[in-house]
Amino acid sequence: MGNDYSVKWERSALRQLGQLYNIDYEKVYKSSKLILSRNPYGQSFGSADYPNFEFNGYHWSYIHNTIVIYRISGQESAVFIEVCYHANTGWALKAFYGEHDPL
Repeated sequence: MGNDYSVKWERSALRQLGQLYNIDYEKVYKSSKLILSRNPYGQSFGSADYPNFEFNGYHWSYIHNTIVIYRISGQESAVFIEVCYHANTGWALKAFYGEHDPL
């Protein structure tokens, strides 16, 4: 099975990835390209839906302790990673998993 979609990181998302603490940046970058190039709709954990969140409606996926937010362009057969977050923050747990930080 071949790669159906090209995966492109936006500059701002790459900057954010570089600022995340305790993350294997190269592993996240390479894995995201591999995983999302094959059936990005099936790799999605859902659509972002958090009050006043700029990327509501975008797909998100968990890749090596990082949450990547992306949009899919069927016309271009491309996935555009718009932003990423560390998955272990209280905000990420609340926004993407609906869990509340006890502190």
